[in-house]
Amino acid sequence: MNLDLIIPTYNRSLLLLRCLESVERTRVPTELSVTVYVVDNNSTDNTKEVVQDFQKRSHLPLRYIHVLRRGKSAALNDAIPQTSAELLGFIDDDEQIDSFWFEVAKREFTGEASTEYIGGPYLPDWEHTPPDWLPEAYRGAIGVALRSPRAPFSRDFEGMLMGGNIVIRRETLLKVLPYPEQLGKIGNKIRGGEDEVIYHRLLAVGAKGMVVPDLIIHHWISAERMTKKYYRRWVLGRGISVGMQIRERGFRERGLLGIPRYYFGALVHSIVPALLSTSEKPRLLAQLRILDCVGTLYGRHFYH
Repeated sequence: MNLDLIIPTYNRSLLLLRCLESVERTRVPTELSVTVYVVDNNSTDNTKEVVQDFQKRSHLPLRYIHVLRRGKSAALNDAIPQTSAELLGFIDDDEQIDSFWFEVAKREFTGEASTEYIGGPYLPDWEHTPPDWLPEAYRGAIGVALRSPRAPFSRDFEGMLMGGNIVIRRETLLKVLPYPEQLGKIGNKIRGGEDEVIYHRLLAVGAKGMVVPDLIIHHWISAERMTKKYYRRWVLGRGISVGMQIRERGFRERGLLGIPRYYFGALVHSIVPALLSTSEKPRLLAQLRILDCVGTLYGRHFYH
């Protein structure tokens, strides 16, 4: 069994080095052949040099792919055809994989032949102690997805397939490509949604996926992300991305002005606490709900 591990990166050479070191430490079980691909989305720091130096001492085959076109989605679209394994794994450059990650991947795809993709939790690796005001309702802003029970991915599953911790059969992924290049991180612009699009396409084609609680990555949560400014930017950007997706695929809930009506209910109930609450946490949560609605409306009708 062959697995190609794909790591997209942009101007985060220090974090990338930590990521590669975690991959190097992770045991690769017998009968699993792993090749690592670093996909450099035209970084301007010393990313290439870091990869070249690491190649000299890595016990795993390590390939470097340079993609000029801007954006994580574009980088993945260009890189995937340059890989060849039957299984494709995806992690991000600010993550470290658990020491059993490859063993879990092999177990899942050898134990159940019908499994087409798996995803697992993002456990936080805090740069410093998180502030008390961090809102649990928007864990995605800092990339935290705690362990949930083992379950099949389905439309009834409350979470989603997170793009930085996936293993998927190549033949299955090819059914749902390409990644949407108008979505996803582009340079330093905060946009999301590319993983959500792929996830909904997987559901639409009936691919069988499984939530695997012990497929674990540890996600670096920088001090920069633990700020209210970052949360506001992230929620607005995510709202824009969701609005664009709604424009493309529609929605099943009752609507108003082209988006689900519950956005407006959340907005109305958030105005007073956003302006008058004396407590940081409920005030910020109310502000985020307002931005979520505004961003979704903008993405649905105006963003291109």
